[in-house]
Amino acid sequence: MTNSKVNAVDFDAVKDNYVDKMNLLTVPPSVDALMFLNYGDIMIEFKNGVVDKKLVEAIVDKMLNSVIIYSDITKTPISAIRKNVDFILVYNYQKNPGVNHFSNNFYRDEFVKSLSKKANRRYTQFGLFRYENYIFRNIYTYSKKDFKREFTDKL
Repeated sequence: MTNSKVNAVDFDAVKDNYVDKMNLLTVPPSVDALMFLNYGDIMIEFKNGVVDKKLVEAIVDKMLNSVIIYSDITKTPISAIRKNVDFILVYNYQKNPGVNHFSNNFYRDEFVKSLSKKANRRYTQFGLFRYENYIFRNIYTYSKKDFKREFTDKL
């Protein structure tokens, strides 16, 4: 979904290698990419379709399983991941045109976005903010365009 030249680890491949070494019978879902930056690590998930309640549940499953795999491989305790690892969801705005399909309330979301902006706070869509400071340090939700502007262009 992005044409960035920024290097990232294919975390799906890391997960596949992990599953092979552990001889697991089931393959857990995982995030798409992992980046190592000087201010912390970032797990990234790209979603091209409509982000609805069912997809949000699948994203949370990927978040949780990825943290378990990351913790096991790196021997990093969850408490350290919570303080040093961020999560980014990049979604397709054309398939989710400004509507938070998770809540199905466009006007409320627009109102919350404007309040967040005035308060210099970040607005995290799809209810993923619940996992901030529980699983990850920060959670960001970006459209492809916003991801480029707010993240990859700044690297």
